[in-house]
Amino acid sequence: MIKFSTDSTCDLPKHYIEQYNISVLPLVVNLGEDEFLDGENIVPDDIYSFVEKTGELPKTAGRGIEDFKEYFLNLLKTCDVVVHCGIGSELSVCYQNACLAAKEIGEDKVKIVDSKALSVGSGLIVLSGAVAYKNGAKLEEVLQNMNEAANNIQASFMVEKLDYLHKGGRCSRFTFSMATFLRIKPRLEVVNGKLINTGKEVGPMKVVLKKYVDAILKKYNNPRKDLCFIIHTRMDEELLKEVEEYLKSKDIFEHIECNFAGSVITSHCGEGTLGILYINDGKI
Repeated sequence: MIKFSTDSTCDLPKHYIEQYNISVLPLVVNLGEDEFLDGENIVPDDIYSFVEKTGELPKTAGRGIEDFKEYFLNLLKTCDVVVHCGIGSELSVCYQNACLAAKEIGEDKVKIVDSKALSVGSGLIVLSGAVAYKNGAKLEEVLQNMNEAANNIQASFMVEKLDYLHKGGRCSRFTFSMATFLRIKPRLEVVNGKLINTGKEVGPMKVVLKKYVDAILKKYNNPRKDLCFIIHTRMDEELLKEVEEYLKSKDIFEHIECNFAGSVITSHCGEGTLGILYINDGKI
């Protein structure tokens, strides 16, 4: 029996986690001196309130080797093999620590897949493996399926406000000031496992997000048609619905699902961020 596992950056809706019995290891969010577990005792609104009150950003942390070891050993009480796929190796120490924990336990018992992604990018890879397993795939076939999905994941985001990036030192004061004045919105993409700035759009988000959807669908034009996620932090509901309807009007995906980003992702990008994510390998 295979048990699928991920971490709380996966941003998967609850019904998928329950349907495929996926275990989720919460990562850590620190608000000042107080420590919280993402998805368990902190929600994104807590992040916004903290930043508005203190002017400081939360700090996030992965899990240590012993954390992973304890977590995997607990899962192995009810399964033969754990297949874990969380935030990508270039984006967090979690991948390395999970691998070290797996080595201590036994790599025949715990398999680690590098998602090379974040947010529901890793979630899509876990779902891909879980669906394959449900359809009769053996362990090696499941791992091959997930690694192929990881090599073809499309994970990208438009960021409306640079406040959090600026406070976190990822954006200079000059860039922050100019982008705010000119209404420049950066586009971030995961490329070779790293999150980089690949472009920008200018104008109000209503216009920018449609341009973003068009640009991504043109650039990554061989998607699996079964599922596409829209992941977002706090933003205008009417605008969110408009983006969803615009994406549906392309008549590409059988199912489009919206979900909020969790507390770890929110801690780094702030409100008004939206991404569309899917697997771009053309498979059914």
